[in-house]
Amino acid sequence: MPGNKNIIVALVGNPNSGKSTIFNSLTGENQHVGNYPGVTVEKRESTRKYNDYNITFIDLPGTYSLSAYSSDETVTKDFLIYQKPDIIINVIDTSNIERNLYLFSQITELSSSIIIILNMIDILKSKGKDIDENKMENLLGVPVFATIASKNISTINILSTIVTTFENNKIKKQPRAKVDYTDVIKEELDKIDSLIPKTLEFSMFAKYWVSLKLLENDTQILKLIENLKDRDKILQQLQKSIKHIKGHFNQSPCSIIVNIRYGFANSIVKTILKNTTRNKIDITEVIDTFVLNKYLAIPIFALVMYMIFKFTFTFSGPLVNIFDIFFKWFENLIANILPAGELKSLIVDGIIGGVGSLLKFFPLVLFMFFAIAFFEDSGYMARAAFVMDKIMNRFGLSGKSFLPLMLSTNGCAVPGILATRTLDSNKDRLITMFVVPFMICGAKLPVFALIIGVFFPRKYQTPTMFMMYILSIIIALTIAKILNNTISSTEASHLVIELPPYHIPALKGLLLKMWERGLLYVKKAGTVILFISILIWAAFTYPKAPIINSNLRVMKTPLQIDYSLAGRVGSLLEPIFKPIGMDKNRAIALMSGFAAKEVIVSTLGTIYSIEENDQHKSLKDKIKNDSSWSSLKGITFLIFCLIYMPCIASVIVFFKETNYNYKWLLGMVLGNTLLAWICSFIIFQIGNFLKIGII
Repeated sequence: MPGNKNIIVALVGNPNSGKSTIFNSLTGENQHVGNYPGVTVEKRESTRKYNDYNITFIDLPGTYSLSAYSSDETVTKDFLIYQKPDIIINVIDTSNIERNLYLFSQITELSSSIIIILNMIDILKSKGKDIDENKMENLLGVPVFATIASKNISTINILSTIVTTFENNKIKKQPRAKVDYTDVIKEELDKIDSLIPKTLEFSMFAKYWVSLKLLENDTQILKLIENLKDRDKILQQLQKSIKHIKGHFNQSPCSIIVNIRYGFANSIVKTILKNTTRNKIDITEVIDTFVLNKYLAIPIFALVMYMIFKFTFTFSGPLVNIFDIFFKWFENLIANILPAGELKSLIVDGIIGGVGSLLKFFPLVLFMFFAIAFFEDSGYMARAAFVMDKIMNRFGLSGKSFLPLMLSTNGCAVPGILATRTLDSNKDRLITMFVVPFMICGAKLPVFALIIGVFFPRKYQTPTMFMMYILSIIIALTIAKILNNTISSTEASHLVIELPPYHIPALKGLLLKMWERGLLYVKKAGTVILFISILIWAAFTYPKAPIINSNLRVMKTPLQIDYSLAGRVGSLLEPIFKPIGMDKNRAIALMSGFAAKEVIVSTLGTIYSIEENDQHKSLKDKIKNDSSWSSLKGITFLIFCLIYMPCIASVIVFFKETNYNYKWLLGMVLGNTLLAWICSFIIFQIGNFLKIGII
């Protein structure tokens, strides 16, 4: 047995190839898996013991090449170059095998220790095609596995192959498959290669690798050459070689190299791919004739989003009512058991009144996550990004910017901001990070569900929620357009995306994804929201107003609210919020939302629990019976909540992703809040003037 008991394995592949699913199967972990690029925006790792080895798996961001145009591609390329993993697992989506083999053609230039995993082989077979694995293995000279990662088929055998490959490759050898760059290019590569010192940092890679990168105009390698003693000779020869190749082929060397690699991939596909049936109808192509139709694409996308909200409100409604009844019963039970005093007020008013008001919406959040996961896993969301590309371009963004917006809608603005690393242009990244917080994330969902449930009849709740979602997109695109005209840049960004075949998602996978996202919601409620709810209770309870009666429940009068710390802060804020139809309590609730948007609901729950001693009423009923509210004030409340500054976690991530730029930070926090106030003011004043929804 070898002395080294540690094996570093890097998982590399195109976006949507199934890398993260393979990673989960091999390590037993459950990372987020989606059907569009940008899900894994940082490398993730996990170690597993097998046959006395510690195998560390690194799940690298998806990339179509090692040219490193975007941040996530750079992460992958740099890891392979500088960390030099013992084994590279190249995960290939067999439904797009030629494009996936293009990446393999570059990987072979970096390492000889490669394992190929042909993923989604079942989808290929459903199209009447199959791959000759033995022929592919003999042709390429590397182990080849066909698997269905989503069903956990064959993945366990990969572990033994990793160990075998690691032990066999102690004697270094090159893969059999090599890209033939033609005699003309190889002659120029020889000329460049002869001038590059063998002590160069990347000299351990395949012959011509550094020279190829120079011909491809790789900025990273060009910077390295700048530090060499003979850099002038190398750069002069490089220009001569570029001119010679361009004169011979009438194309730039970079374009020629790309075409040759695709030719290599195409020749392999023709050799290993075989037809098993004839004239089989491709369901994906049939569906895409409608889904990607230039006239039907946008209406279908709108219909899908409406279906998600309809499904969420329709099926979660009964469970939300059950949760509501339970928390009212539980609150009443605890109120009757505990003696009057501070402890009773803390538990009943602060904890149950605050956190309970939020947890009643847990079923609604679960159903929303389930619905979105269904369309993710079915393959539709990749089409949504493709469809939105033209619209995004009109506002100065690429279709890739749509993906972070969807991630924000799926759960939280934080992963949405992080997903902007997949964008090629720094300008696109910055603008997208600005507009991601405008989306209705999982944290805002309970707030919208509460207010819409109070002021709109059941049959209008789904249309209202859908219109708020459309409004969030309109606001985001409008701000993007303004920023695009303000921020100057010469960078260009283009959408390159694989459209996976449609398939019925596995119920187990949907339930797992729903539960994982929902569990984060519960954890947040049990930690951050609980802590904030207690602080809010304390802020409304202290300092104590002069004692009117020894009975604490009688003492809780509006006087105590006014006398408390929160009441005093609210009184200071009230003049600012009064022109948009909000009193001091709503101002406090919105400001507490800076900690987390869910806290708005728990804060309102705490306030109404302190003000009223009726445990039989739900928060919804208390707001409905409060004469200080109206449907117009409810709408302006939602508009403000939709637009104003994001939660503290999003602000911190935004600050970090902009390289700690205080100008952009203040622009987002203060700019968003000012915009929220202006929009709310206009809507409230117009509504007041026209006497719309003032009751």
